[in-house]
Amino acid sequence: MNALLRNNAFSKETIIEPVPSAAAVRLATVKGERAIQASQGFPLRPNLQVLSEAIPLFYICQNRHGFWIARDAEGWSGGLFLRRQSALRFARRKSLPTGCAIMPLGETVELDIENQGNHIAVPLGIAIDFVTRRAPRLAAFIGMMIAEWHKLVAEISSALAGQRKHRAAAERELFHDQYWLSSKSDDDLPVS
Repeated sequence: MNALLRNNAFSKETIIEPVPSAAAVRLATVKGERAIQASQGFPLRPNLQVLSEAIPLFYICQNRHGFWIARDAEGWSGGLFLRRQSALRFARRKSLPTGCAIMPLGETVELDIENQGNHIAVPLGIAIDFVTRRAPRLAAFIGMMIAEWHKLVAEISSALAGQRKHRAAAERELFHDQYWLSSKSDDDLPVS
């Protein structure tokens, strides 16, 4: 199984398509010999035919609480983040000015080095563990509330996107792409 490389035209990064850890371990060799086993569930770095050693590689994945982890393949830097975008930003910042390769992992993995990311994520994870053990009904209720909140945000986003789409269609039909509405008041519209 080969990992697929995809270059992002808008930034200095290469994204390696997600592969199962077992496939990544099969790909990883160092000068024809088996590399040292990956620590804590992180796969080994792909061999030189897939990714040059000169390109920094960051793994992006989630832990058991759903927080995002960004960790370099060598284990020198890594962090725990509440959002995926924050983890990607961390990887890009750590690999400046050259850019990096990013390998998303499908499995849940725990950060095995000191957290250099969001300092709230670790105590929040401890609190989640405590509530889950001590008050499973409360934890289930909070989980349900969070899921409903995500649904509500998705519905609102969808409605706003639909409103923008319909407004753009009305502008195209009314003004033939010559004018755009800049006010919510109909009094500002040109009279034909």
